[in-house]
Amino acid sequence: MRHSLIAAAVTVIAGSLCAPAGAQLPSAATPDVSFDALAPDSASLDGCQAIARIEGQVVLACEVLWEVNKIIELQGDRIPRGEIESIRRQLVQRQLAQNLDRKLIYAEFRRNFPAENLPQLEESLLKPFEEEEIPRLMKVLGVDNRQALEQELVRLGSSLADARRAFNEKAVVSNWVRSKIKINEEVSPDELLDYYHSHLAEYEYPSRARWEELMVRKSRFADPAAAYAELADMGNEVWKRAAAAPGGIHGPAFAEVAKARSDGFNASDGGQHDWIDQGALKDAAIDQALFTLAVGQMSPILESETGFHIVRALERKEAGRRPFTEVQGDIREQLKEARFHQELTAYLDKLHRDARIWTAFTGDVSADVLLGRAPGATQQR
Repeated sequence: MRHSLIAAAVTVIAGSLCAPAGAQLPSAATPDVSFDALAPDSASLDGCQAIARIEGQVVLACEVLWEVNKIIELQGDRIPRGEIESIRRQLVQRQLAQNLDRKLIYAEFRRNFPAENLPQLEESLLKPFEEEEIPRLMKVLGVDNRQALEQELVRLGSSLADARRAFNEKAVVSNWVRSKIKINEEVSPDELLDYYHSHLAEYEYPSRARWEELMVRKSRFADPAAAYAELADMGNEVWKRAAAAPGGIHGPAFAEVAKARSDGFNASDGGQHDWIDQGALKDAAIDQALFTLAVGQMSPILESETGFHIVRALERKEAGRRPFTEVQGDIREQLKEARFHQELTAYLDKLHRDARIWTAFTGDVSADVLLGRAPGATQQR
């Protein structure tokens, strides 16, 4: 849990590459900064444009450009052609802000880590880069081999060398944060109980049922009455088979009829459905039958928008609350994570206060300005 918190705090938000169709892109309004050199077709790996200095570290456009260009490609049909460059500038600025904490922490690491040991550290990260990051990048960019990955990164304005530098930086930052932030790992029984009693709603769960279904679609029949009659015949067949089979109505008859005659999407599985929570089904009549009829009791014929149904609950678990003894381990980790988050926030706040930042878009600014927390006043040096 703590590792995921660190990752969220210090790495680029990769989910932006999979922005849904309804995701909001930045508006085209932006300072007039020339970014013609950053178009995917003309990006130069030998002359990546410097777009920021963060604590003495030069940030090149190619570090973030491939992600930005991929986002633009995925959302291209939603961006007016004349606004693409303005949107690209806005997204590059956004990526800079998302990378800020990582850059600040890495700068502190470099100030404290012996430079002569850096090559050995980078060498130790080569194997995880090859085994973890390369497959991830291939999946993100939709390619199936290393050569195609390199070509795609170059097309988007980056390279595998840039990708490796970014991976190394993230790995170093993650470990540096864990070494810098120490918390009290002890959580008292009173703290655990206080948290449990103040969050009781989080541990409550609704009734659940595992169930099976016979279904006939109205669309197969010219007259809904004929669909109703078909399902009634299926229900009667269940009773007839059950009367002659071991186990009676609780035996295999229902599943056999479902496999042979039901229109339900899971008919091939004997009409059986996995566990569901009460209230989760779209059709209220089916939901009510599953949670009011006795377990094993077949429902009357129920009508929905698409057809007719006979259902029955195979198992049911009543609503309740997870006991303290079951969740105290989770609570302990949550409380430790909250302590860690508090310390991490304080650590980052100090880095923000002391940071020296320049970007091609804003000039000299504070961390709060780059993160959108304050007006764009120029820093005093």
